[in-house]
Amino acid sequence: MPFKPHYLLVSLTLCWSVALQAFPMNGCAACQKCRCIRTSSAFISPRLFHRIEILPPGAHCRQTEIIVTKKDKATVCVTPDARWINKVIVKLQSTNKKKRSAELPHLNHH
Repeated sequence: MPFKPHYLLVSLTLCWSVALQAFPMNGCAACQKCRCIRTSSAFISPRLFHRIEILPPGAHCRQTEIIVTKKDKATVCVTPDARWINKVIVKLQSTNKKKRSAELPHLNHH
């Protein structure tokens, strides 16, 4: 059977389409970089928080990233060394522990 270039083209296209399906929609994790280009240590009232994300160092970024999404949907990258954010995180963690322990007795009354 003589070699036909279109068989090679079809084979390569098939291989590429299968390979691309293996990657998530936002690209490969190793290709991603830090989400925070700049950070701020300026105080933000926790009352303005909608969500807080704490991203530990990893393959995507060498430093811890703290991303606060405010109720007005603005996002701010907070310097992890800022004292105020560490106090807020500790307080949120203790509040969540209290809520969980208060909810546990209710779960056992089935």
